[in-house]
Amino acid sequence: MLKLDLNRPTGGNFPEGWTTVTINDAVEGDYNGTRYVDLFFTDQPDNLKCRIWSAVNSKTNEEFAIANLFYHAWAGITVDENTNTAVIDDNVRHLKGKTVNVLFYLNEDGYTDAVGRIAPVVSEHFTETDVTSLKSSVERYHTGRNKTTARTNGTTGTVTETADIPF
Repeated sequence: MLKLDLNRPTGGNFPEGWTTVTINDAVEGDYNGTRYVDLFFTDQPDNLKCRIWSAVNSKTNEEFAIANLFYHAWAGITVDENTNTAVIDDNVRHLKGKTVNVLFYLNEDGYTDAVGRIAPVVSEHFTETDVTSLKSSVERYHTGRNKTTARTNGTTGTVTETADIPF
């Protein structure tokens, strides 16, 4: 016999906007040769994840998206004070227990999703100004990936499309 709690939330919708969360699990994977890291959060359902895809600077050939994930979470970082550089151990185990800011939004299906970039929290490594600037950067990234365009579809009028821009 099955039992169902009728008082539980339905639909998978949660508040939109910036939320400070703690990473309780991080899993890496590969899709068609592109690395990604899935983040799962304390006090959030398991089906609500933030997927960070690897992205490479075309001029320098350096990976920056996953590097920024570790940097903004301040995970696996070793700083060389003499050269003012940081080395990042990008093993996902370093992300567990880190607190970050994540931007949640309603996707085209009406469910809560997370933008594929994070922002740090105010700490000894990031000022309030840094955090505000990085949050703005994530918002611009999200807006750029989810452009809404209108076009005329013959006699049926205007059709609105939302297109994800790949990587």
